[in-house]
Amino acid sequence: MSKKINRTERLAIELVKRLRSGIYSDGRLPSQRRLAEYFGVSRNTVVNALARLEADGWIATCERRRASLTPPDFAFARRLSAFLSGSDFRPPLMNDAFGRQDSQTQDPTESIDLARLCHEHWDDHIQFDIENAAVQRAMARIRRGESDIYRTTGVEQLKAAICRYLRRFEIAAGPHQIAIISRRLQAYRAVSEVLLGPKIEMWAPELSLVRFYGVAERHAAKRRYLEMDVDGRINFDAMLFSKRPKVVFLEPTRQKPTGSSLSIEERRQLVDEARRSRTFIFEDAYCELLYENHLPFMASFDPKLESVIHLGAIPTWLTPIGGFSFILAHERIIELLRASARRDYLNPEFLTQLTALELLESDGLDEMLWRFHAFHRRRLRFVAEILARDTGEYARPVLPGSFGCVWLHFDAADIGALYRARRGIDFQPGWFYGESARSCRHVLIRYTMPEAVFEEGMARFGALCRSVLG
Repeated sequence: MSKKINRTERLAIELVKRLRSGIYSDGRLPSQRRLAEYFGVSRNTVVNALARLEADGWIATCERRRASLTPPDFAFARRLSAFLSGSDFRPPLMNDAFGRQDSQTQDPTESIDLARLCHEHWDDHIQFDIENAAVQRAMARIRRGESDIYRTTGVEQLKAAICRYLRRFEIAAGPHQIAIISRRLQAYRAVSEVLLGPKIEMWAPELSLVRFYGVAERHAAKRRYLEMDVDGRINFDAMLFSKRPKVVFLEPTRQKPTGSSLSIEERRQLVDEARRSRTFIFEDAYCELLYENHLPFMASFDPKLESVIHLGAIPTWLTPIGGFSFILAHERIIELLRASARRDYLNPEFLTQLTALELLESDGLDEMLWRFHAFHRRRLRFVAEILARDTGEYARPVLPGSFGCVWLHFDAADIGALYRARRGIDFQPGWFYGESARSCRHVLIRYTMPEAVFEEGMARFGALCRSVLG
């Protein structure tokens, strides 16, 4: 990279810092000559830096007049408008990118599916009393006429409660920056439909949920994948080098397939880079509730929500009735989602929203999480014992790998042969999530089924490994 470009970028970054700090309180920048003298750079460097600021919506220039500052909201509107010039909204297609016709060859009454995505059953409903009380209070609100059952924009009190909940994670937001959404998959689709287009790149880790959902195949003309090493570390160099407008889909906590997380410094660096470039980061924080210790969300490093779109949830594995997802983003992004997404995306069941509101306002969610964490610790110990017994000589488990699942890493094995030989057992090889079929080394196993079923399934899987791998 040339010295001239480096100086231009450094000057642009310094000017943005000064704009944010309010140094230029009169609403105008100093002249180009004075800026060049103050920063010790050439006039041409100043001109190029100002052009970059204008392209990002920070300033407006006029011939023979000093550059003027644009209001923050207008600055974001200009940036978003420029970004969306490459967008091309299309109705969603059917979610059949990863249709599995082969699963029909097995008798479902005799086969155990160790990777069933939505099999979120636990041994007992440990939250029933809390959920039942919340439902009763929600019904009482309806009977008293305190809630509009025909509302389709989300319960406003619920949005406010979510904002209060987010403060504990150092995220300051208002209800106008929240969109209540029915399901996690619909959140991926809604954002993709609005932001992705023929001129916009979509980036995601090689092994990621966005690939399993098939979002890239349906909504992105320019797909790019972030390389991951064997320890799960993501290489962002190619993405940072690209100057195209882009959307990056990340599950920053416990990245597949190894369970590793993006460090605090990596998160901060990515957000800073996104703010300096034409980039949006879609942060999927759904699985974070599984864990008792939390790293900061990337949204906490983006107080104005200029670049981060945050996906959060009250998951159905905590409360089947009160479970839903929500999107936190700049209000102009929320407006676009409401204008462009299908109506059923943004309209969860009304009782679901009221029940979730009761759980948040009564601190019932915290009690649910405390119970679940205690339950989950016991389940993980059980799962680790079963894995060591049945697959310990063949694979190294990474536990946990994401919500309710573990990745088995085979150092040297033909996963294709293992998959083709399965009988009475089903599982997902890594290529379902984007890993190369030729060099696949991972198998995904879920443990959210009853313990007895999981134990029997792993016994069959262990026998399969012995028969195929020797």
